[in-house]
Amino acid sequence: MTDESKTIVSPNPADERRAKLAELIPDAFSEGKLDVAALKRALGESAVIEGGERYALTWAGKAGAYKVLQTPSTSTLRPERVKSVNFDTAQHVFIEGENLEVLKVLQKAYFGKVKLIYIDPPYNTGSDSFIYPDRFQESKEEYLRRINELADDGTLMREGFFRKNSKENGHYHSNWLSMMLPRLYIARNLLREDGVILVSIDDNEAANLKLLMDEVFGSENFITKLVWEKGRKNDAKLVSVGHEYMLIYARSMTKLKENKTVWREPKPGAKEIIEKWRELKAKHGEANYEAQQESLREWYKSLPDSHPSKKLSRHKWVDKWGPWRDRDISWPGGGGPRYDVLHPVTKQPCKVPERGWVYSSVEEMKRQIKLGIVEFRDDHTEPPYRKAHLLPLSYELLEDEGADFDDDEVSDDDIGLQVLGSVIYKQSQVSVKYLRKLMGGKLFNNPKDHEVLARLIRYCMGDDDNGLVLDFFAGSASTVEAVLALNAKEGGNRRVVAVQLPEPCDEKSAAFKAGYPTIAALSRDRINRVIQKLLNEAGLVAPIPADLGFKSFLLAPSNFKQWRGDGLDTPDQLAEQIQLFAKSEKEGAAVEDMLYELLLKFGQELTTPVQALEVNGGKVFAIHERKMLFVLESFSEAMIQPLVELKPREIIAIDGVFLDSDTLKTNLDLQCRDAGIKFTCL
Repeated sequence: MTDESKTIVSPNPADERRAKLAELIPDAFSEGKLDVAALKRALGESAVIEGGERYALTWAGKAGAYKVLQTPSTSTLRPERVKSVNFDTAQHVFIEGENLEVLKVLQKAYFGKVKLIYIDPPYNTGSDSFIYPDRFQESKEEYLRRINELADDGTLMREGFFRKNSKENGHYHSNWLSMMLPRLYIARNLLREDGVILVSIDDNEAANLKLLMDEVFGSENFITKLVWEKGRKNDAKLVSVGHEYMLIYARSMTKLKENKTVWREPKPGAKEIIEKWRELKAKHGEANYEAQQESLREWYKSLPDSHPSKKLSRHKWVDKWGPWRDRDISWPGGGGPRYDVLHPVTKQPCKVPERGWVYSSVEEMKRQIKLGIVEFRDDHTEPPYRKAHLLPLSYELLEDEGADFDDDEVSDDDIGLQVLGSVIYKQSQVSVKYLRKLMGGKLFNNPKDHEVLARLIRYCMGDDDNGLVLDFFAGSASTVEAVLALNAKEGGNRRVVAVQLPEPCDEKSAAFKAGYPTIAALSRDRINRVIQKLLNEAGLVAPIPADLGFKSFLLAPSNFKQWRGDGLDTPDQLAEQIQLFAKSEKEGAAVEDMLYELLLKFGQELTTPVQALEVNGGKVFAIHERKMLFVLESFSEAMIQPLVELKPREIIAIDGVFLDSDTLKTNLDLQCRDAGIKFTCL
């Protein structure tokens, strides 16, 4: 029997890193402590810096921010069925609570599982408020007392919690960096090896954020800094600053390269052209290319200049692969190979481009000609040209000459792809007006555009339409809408976890007057409205599909008692404390609340399907096709054999179900041992 610690805490990142280092370089540790001299020997003299000057980002309170990062959380997440939609089957999650504590609680269950993180943190403009993880003048113990103070409803106390970070403050930048550092570190832990993080920011902290993310993620994993141009402001005194930034980092660029990751997005207007071509092909006949391209050109002419397909009208020829345009066949930059390519009619060598052929050998040129990718001119006096198809050819599929595929086998995602530019143009007022219409009023300042976020999510996630998205500065829940709308539009089962602080709305604000006491309440209601909007657009009324539902959770105190070793000066005091821990769960702890706390403790996601089983008059909860069982309500001798016969991998029970009967607990333990089942008692 495994007797787990009564105190349930989140993993400590420092402990996990030490364990990894010890596994990698065991000779660098002595009696559990790091031996710097041994580490230096193992890595080589030149690999270790000892004192002296070095390039680094530092600020007042940085050491304290690391202490905050390494301090485990004893909080949990309390399920809120009444605020959820399709709680039992939903794959999306909304969490109300202080995001650093939430991230710590999620760390074990979601470690290395998130494909994409997008956050829009406070920009530190001098007028925004946020939680400082360190007040600089307080001790670590004082900080822990403050951060773990929870109100009766489970929310963190707001006294001194939300504070304006004025630019006159001597720790103006330091406060912000101390807030961001621990959150980014845990975010990195949650990312998959092929995952990416996108962080919105403006000029106030863009430079510091870049240095901080270089430290946390590694400068080698920096991908780019996007510029999001949102429009000119005519009230500016000197220069109108209408743009923001978005820093993008990979969890591991090495992994992206190993996976041969290529990011592309559909060209605007390309899908419409392909649909038109398929329509013309059905009308004129499969191989009547001349009639197809003639009708296609007429269609291009009929389009208004503002139509996105108009910009792609150079694709005015047609063959069996679809619409195509001409493309240069010479070697980029010059110095390409020079060999004879015979014209099919004159049988004379075609003129060689000044920069040489783009194909490295005669054999490759012949292969491309056979596939129909090379188009010859009327005679040999001019070089031929390449065809650039709007519907990209699958060269892997065509490695064997003569390979073919049906048009229906090509998804819309493969149509007319392009690389995203480093500057995105979209007016900020578009998202403001959209949200005002959705919510029935201007209730949130500067919401992010969910359509732009959907574009970036799809672009960075590529073909992974089942990946997990995380946003722990959810705000107005634009990221949630982006994921839901993207799934509705293109299919797929992308999932999202959103975390929002229960930040109080100003009593004079339109949001408060509309009935939203906190930003979290507004976020949750937006998700509900988006679900209804998508249902209406799909012509559905009820029931709400499972893929549109979401589980709502609230950051709350643990359902289990926390061992307090301080202040125990006598044997009687110790005995009294032990007696209090005869039952690990707190008085009145709800069974479902304990279940979700234990799911997280044992590394299970919040959306893990749970099955309630009746077992000889008792009730247990099962996950993963009954491989893991939780006994949380009651237990009897009659339940032992039926439980063992279910052949689970593990049974987890709380002390309270055994009603102080050591015999009953021991019998279950022995039966589990005989059956090769792990038994854990909390």
